[in-house]
Amino acid sequence: MGAFLRSFLSSTLTLIVLAWLVPAVQFSNWVALAIAALVLLFLQSIVKPILKVLFLPVTFVTFGLFSIVINVIIIWLATFLVPGFVIRNLILLGIPLNYFFSLLTISTLIGFIQSFIRIFIK
Repeated sequence: MGAFLRSFLSSTLTLIVLAWLVPAVQFSNWVALAIAALVLLFLQSIVKPILKVLFLPVTFVTFGLFSIVINVIIIWLATFLVPGFVIRNLILLGIPLNYFFSLLTISTLIGFIQSFIRIFIK
């Protein structure tokens, strides 16, 4: 299986599992899911390294914690670019989170789910 197809399948499965686990993540249809997976794959492989280089001094000063903000920016861009892909505010353990912390939680879950799925897709 090609590297692109493997990455696309991993992103798609990650978004499916995420939409199943977290009710705040929603897709209008399967086409929006596929487009969101493609956009997320593009943003993670091309835009994220550029942002890491641009914000290298800030990341260095914050001891790498700014990379979390870069992940949130990538998820926000994906929701902005794909019309049928919506992330709403989360309620975590009875505490309503604002949009930034909802995206932060979703980006953390995406990282965990993708790393778990990539174990099985080789």
